[in-house]
Amino acid sequence: MSLKTASVNPDKQALADYRAQIDRIDIVLHDLLRDRAEIIDNVRKLKGKQHIYIRPGREAQMVRALVGRPQGKLPEGLIVRLWREMISGFTLMEGGLKVAVTVPAKGPDLWDLTRDFYGAYTPLMEVPSALAAIKAVQAEKATVAVVPFPTEKDKDAWWPLLVGDKKNILTVFATIPFENVKAGRSNARNSLPSALVVGKLYPELTGDDHSFLAMQCVHVPEGEMKRLLGKAGYKVRQILAQSGGRGASAPMLYLVETEGYVGRADTRLSRLRAMLGSRLQHLAPLGGYATPLKAKR
Repeated sequence: MSLKTASVNPDKQALADYRAQIDRIDIVLHDLLRDRAEIIDNVRKLKGKQHIYIRPGREAQMVRALVGRPQGKLPEGLIVRLWREMISGFTLMEGGLKVAVTVPAKGPDLWDLTRDFYGAYTPLMEVPSALAAIKAVQAEKATVAVVPFPTEKDKDAWWPLLVGDKKNILTVFATIPFENVKAGRSNARNSLPSALVVGKLYPELTGDDHSFLAMQCVHVPEGEMKRLLGKAGYKVRQILAQSGGRGASAPMLYLVETEGYVGRADTRLSRLRAMLGSRLQHLAPLGGYATPLKAKR
C-alpha cells in the first residue's frame, strides 16, 4: 500500500518563510536597540549630571543623513517618525525632560505638533499661553517651552520676554515640525503650522540654520535697521518690533531672524554695535534652529 504525501501550497510556504525572515529581522533590530541603549548609558555616565540632555543640532544632522540615504521601499516619513521616537525615548533615559506646551483656551494649539516631535512618552505640561510656557521654564517647572512661531500679528508676543533678559539665559534652539508632512499624515489636527522650542540651551551649528538676534535700542526705522544688519553681514528674513515701555522715550525691542548660524561670539555683532553706536542698549544672539527637511514635491 503506497503512502500518499500531502501537497504543500507553495504560496503558503513562501508566506511562512517571509514571516520567519521578518521575525529574525525583528530580533536583530531589538538587539541593536538594546546595544544603542547601552551606548547611550555610557555616554550619560561620561557627560555627568546636566540640566538638559537634548542635542538638537546632532539630532537634525542624524535625521538629515538618514533621510539622504536610499530609502528603498520604506514608506515616506517612516524614518523620521521612528528616529524622533527613539531620540526622545533615549533622551528620557539620559535625564529628566518635561515640556511646557502652549495650549490656548480657544483656537489652534501646539499639543499635537509637540507630541509628534517629542514622542509618545515625554511628559508634556499644558499651559494657556506662550508667556506661561516660558515662565514655566524660568521657574524650573518645565525643561523647555514650545511656543508659536512669532509673527507681526501676535497679540501677546512672547519674544519680548527673552529680548528684555540681559543675561540671555533662555534661547531658541529648535523648530517643530522638523519634517513637513502632507495633511492627514500627522497627529496635528487643530494645530498651528509651526513652533519654536525655548530653553537653557544654545543651538549647535548644523550647516543649514536660521538664527535670531535680540536687540533693544532707541527707535530705528525698519528700513534703516535692515540696511545696517545687511551691512554687518546678516541676511534678514524678518524683523519684529515692539515698544519696551510707555511713552515716546521708551526703547524699542527688536527680534531679527536671519539666515545662517549666529554663535554667541559672532564677529558681525561687534560691527552692528559699532554702526548703531549710542542708540543701542542691548544686543545678543537669541539662538536659532536647524532648517527643517524640505517638503517632497
